[in-house]
Amino acid sequence: MTAAEVASRIGSDFRRQVRKSPNPRNAYLQVYSEKTGVDLNIAEGKTADTEANTDQPVHLASVGKLFTSTIVGILSERGELSFSDPLAQYLDAELMSGLHVLRDTDHSSDIQIRHLLNQTSGLDDFFWPLLKELHRNPSMRITPREAVEWGKRNLPPKAKPGEKHHYTDTNYHLLGLVVESITGKPFHDALHRLIFEPLGMQSAYMQGFSEPAVALQQPNDTRYKSRALRFMLSKVIRPLLKCG
Repeated sequence: MTAAEVASRIGSDFRRQVRKSPNPRNAYLQVYSEKTGVDLNIAEGKTADTEANTDQPVHLASVGKLFTSTIVGILSERGELSFSDPLAQYLDAELMSGLHVLRDTDHSSDIQIRHLLNQTSGLDDFFWPLLKELHRNPSMRITPREAVEWGKRNLPPKAKPGEKHHYTDTNYHLLGLVVESITGKPFHDALHRLIFEPLGMQSAYMQGFSEPAVALQQPNDTRYKSRALRFMLSKVIRPLLKCG
């Protein structure tokens, strides 16, 4: 099969799957292979009455963790932090106090930057429990720091730092606060200055906190139907949106 035939077949299968499923409102697919010559970038579905478009802003959700870890890596290369540094070196005593207490033993001072990056801090994930709270109380508003504090009060750790892997948004939330502590500026500033601007990502931005360098012509995608979930994603987890 030629590259064009492979791309056509992949595209047809993708569109068929999206159309027959009642769940996704829109979906996006990019496939690139230098070896085979396949270069496919397509969208399927609708946002309201607008057909899905590859130039449409799309929630990256947890893919945003790659941006966070990249920024931490940049700061490490610049000598502004080390992966073995204790978390307490960058966050204030009030936030660190009782952050990780497991079976009456406080391990907060044992958490290192590397534990947050590789998801081995032992801290639990506040995302779904806090989302339930938002469903029960739709008027609830909470900042990123307050989300960490909420998790500290309501969710006991799963393990000692470095003991086991446990995927949690909490770790990367804390890394975002570390970035802000080191740079002295909001996290979205670091995103634009260290990643978006050097790479020419003029359509990328952090929803609810910054704007793209170039005005977008397409509406945001609407995959997230829950109002509480949209709030968590835009105001608490603080994901990125990008265009194209």
